Amino acid sequence: MSLVSDFTVIRAVSETLKVLLRDAITNSTEPEVPKVPIGLDSPKDMRGDDGVSLWLYRVVRNADTFNDPPRRPAPERELRRRLPLDLHYLLTPISKSAVKRAVLIGRIVQTLSDHAVVRGAELKDTLIGSTDELHVTMETLTLEELTRIWTALGDPYEPSITYLVTLAPVDSDLEPVISRRVLTKRVTYAQGVPTS
Repeated sequence: MSLVSDFTVIRAVSETLKVLLRDAITNSTEPEVPKVPIGLDSPKDMRGDDGVSLWLYRVVRNADTFNDPPRRPAPERELRRRLPLDLHYLLTPISKSAVKRAVLIGRIVQTLSDHAVVRGAELKDTLIGSTDELHVTMETLTLEELTRIWTALGDPYEPSITYLVTLAPVDSDLEPVISRRVLTKRVTYAQGVPTS
């Protein structure tokens, strides 16, 4: 998998998730679903109005794909190493109504489970036209780990869910390297003579 992406890929992933949730929640025709907006701000910043906070709280390097072989657009050109990223999101329904919050959590889980792989026309922003895909996985954090996130926010704990989005590589802004490919390999063998 290789997304052709620049530094805007993080925004593009967030926008892609926001549109998926907006279609399932804000624009839903399901009578049980509260038609609330989806925001990219932290839950603390969205307090006061009903909505869903889709907050990017952590960005880390994806260790599994960091050492992938270099990409070659031409035989003698090698693109600089990409930085593959894992994006961690905290999704929090904001409402004074516990019933609304429960319905919103259910709808979020359903939507992101149905879109565990996001590709093609579902990709938004600078990812439009990409032939590759994003993988969306629910993370299982302990209550202690979730509490740490809320403590860092400086806000009282609210029922919330965390998701991991992988892969989101950021391409280098440097020029490609001129590098010739190894076309032939010569291997020679010699018999060792034992010494006495």
